[in-house]
Amino acid sequence: MSLLGKYRREEAEKDEEGQTTKPVSQKPLGTPVKSVEIISAVPNRDRRSPIVSFSIPTDLRACLKAIRKTKAINLSMWVERQIREAVVHQFPEIAKEYLEQG
Repeated sequence: MSLLGKYRREEAEKDEEGQTTKPVSQKPLGTPVKSVEIISAVPNRDRRSPIVSFSIPTDLRACLKAIRKTKAINLSMWVERQIREAVVHQFPEIAKEYLEQG
């Protein structure tokens, strides 16, 4: 058994018993709070089915790596923007309900 697996199992057992509490981080004063955006981390063991789980073909992966290297852009932000635009275009009613139009 790996050390990491042992640690994770011990932490999971502590969490189940309620012995471990994790502090809630608070935003500094003066920072606007978005009531629409709820971000929560869900441990892998508690996830039922991931909302984004897909593989990228190797040729596309190589192309994205080259873009990141030559253009020095943050691909995560770029992908998020592209997905938002596609969702707004394909599903405008749902997008109005869930996404901030900014």
